Amino acid sequence: MNQTEISQKNSDFWNELCGSHLAKTLGITDSSPESLKRFDDWYFDFYPYLFSHIPFGQLEGKDVLEVGLGYGTVSQRLAESGAKYTGLDIAAGPVAMANHRLKQENLNGIAVQGSILEPDFPAESFDTIVAIGCLHHTGNLRKAIAQCWKLLRPGGSLIFMVYYAYSYRRYRMVPLTTISHLLREATGYRGVVGASDDRERSAYDAGSTGVAAPHTDWISVRSLEMYCKDFASFSAVLENIDQEPPFGRTPRAALLKTRWPGLVGLDLYATAVK
Repeated sequence: MNQTEISQKNSDFWNELCGSHLAKTLGITDSSPESLKRFDDWYFDFYPYLFSHIPFGQLEGKDVLEVGLGYGTVSQRLAESGAKYTGLDIAAGPVAMANHRLKQENLNGIAVQGSILEPDFPAESFDTIVAIGCLHHTGNLRKAIAQCWKLLRPGGSLIFMVYYAYSYRRYRMVPLTTISHLLREATGYRGVVGASDDRERSAYDAGSTGVAAPHTDWISVRSLEMYCKDFASFSAVLENIDQEPPFGRTPRAALLKTRWPGLVGLDLYATAVK
């Protein structure tokens, strides 16, 4: 697919809110404050380390852009922090949910539909950009990061999560591809993992019908640091693990306290300061 096709498929696919299946399993059938709070409580309990990466308590009065809105959980928390909030998503559904939350809670801010690859904002418009689980779906991770750099003011921070190329899941599902990518990087290659099939992508993101996300990139720390070379500083840590092979029946909460997430975790959380 070319970039236009990827963007169109992303707009269609992500129109169904990320987390819709979870909402059904939680018995959520509406978007009332009570229902959304139940969703959000589950979300932050499942991803407790988000509070270590997103400085909610330090965003009051700052211009904050969130890229990729999903069910709007992070969107609402950012607006509640006192940030001057703007949301951006390629699909209409998440934009509508974020704006619904803002209006329902009488919070300042607005969400708009658009692509971070072609953002309709002036350069140096934001103090902070937050993009959790979004940029690796755009079809051009390098350009997405470069656009975030342009949108940030000097000293501003890009806080983002992308999928890790060498997670335990990648080694288990596609060992030859993963080892091949490791060898390529050992000889100097810097970039994302190449083409993937539906099985690989659906193991990370699938719609309610089981269809995989249209495009997904996986990347290593060293390649991501190269993508962020125009920033003044870069740091990254691995997070997330699930109750799946090879970890057997160990509860996820217990697994999160082990060393494994920091060694072969699913997600790479990075902060790049302009």
